[in-house]
Amino acid sequence: MNKAPAQHLIIAGVTRAGTTSLYNYLADHPRTARSTIKETRFFLDHDELKRLHRFEEGIGAYEKFFPDCPPDAVRLEATPDYLYRPAVAKRIAETLPDAHIVVILREPITRLVSWRRYAIQNGLLDPGISLTDYIRVQFEAEAAGGALPQHLRALSEGRYARFLAPWIEAFGKDRLIVINYRDLMDDPAGVTHDICRRVGIAPGFYDDYSFDIHNASRRVRWPRLHSAYRSLIWRVKPHVHDKPAVRAALRGLRRSTDALLGRSGNQARGGDPGDVLTDDDRQQLEGFYRDEPAELACLLGQAEWTW
Repeated sequence: MNKAPAQHLIIAGVTRAGTTSLYNYLADHPRTARSTIKETRFFLDHDELKRLHRFEEGIGAYEKFFPDCPPDAVRLEATPDYLYRPAVAKRIAETLPDAHIVVILREPITRLVSWRRYAIQNGLLDPGISLTDYIRVQFEAEAAGGALPQHLRALSEGRYARFLAPWIEAFGKDRLIVINYRDLMDDPAGVTHDICRRVGIAPGFYDDYSFDIHNASRRVRWPRLHSAYRSLIWRVKPHVHDKPAVRAALRGLRRSTDALLGRSGNQARGGDPGDVLTDDDRQQLEGFYRDEPAELACLLGQAEWTW
């Protein structure tokens, strides 16, 4: 595997933590070149996640995600599942020696609740499954050491410290940029400016930028139809990912379709009664994640970590 000569910026984690929003903010910068597919998944091992090109094909296959890219552009992709694969950190470090890595960490309990909503939205879970049952299944698997599909790993994948260590070893604390999700939501301009400074591109582009939220989980009218629609998108992507004009037209169509399949704004903002944690569930989850802030602070060399 040859090394890529260009500079790369990779959002490597975590799922349901604002990665799509940050990807879009950074992709709008004139010095970046977005991947033709946001989640290239290129550096993952063989698993259940679909992808267009694989690491085994060589760096030339990866460069196909950045056609006609100016030589001084920072190539940008976002595959939030990278964090959870220990081999990926070393793989990227060896292949993309100038890469900067961004990881966004979200308070794990609210992230788990978001994952249930997102899984229902995309037809991965029965809409009737309670949050209590969603949590119970994952605790039972954690105790048994069983393998689970992606949408049922929200519990274990909220223990971020155990996954970060290989990335710190591979990239150091200079090229690994760890962001608190709360900071991204409260001050997206500050977070984006800091990333630009660390990567070496001018942050002034964002002085008058509108930081909209992308890919928020929400309730949908017809979960099965929405799931089929997402499956169709993945079937179409390989044929249009390197055709900018077609992708631009399809993005507009997709925004309209998302609005049609989603419920009205008032309903979405009203929340989902199924998202309410029982006192027992919250106590169990708080116990499971109790040591996480201290472990993160120690790992990152900070005085403390707070959600």
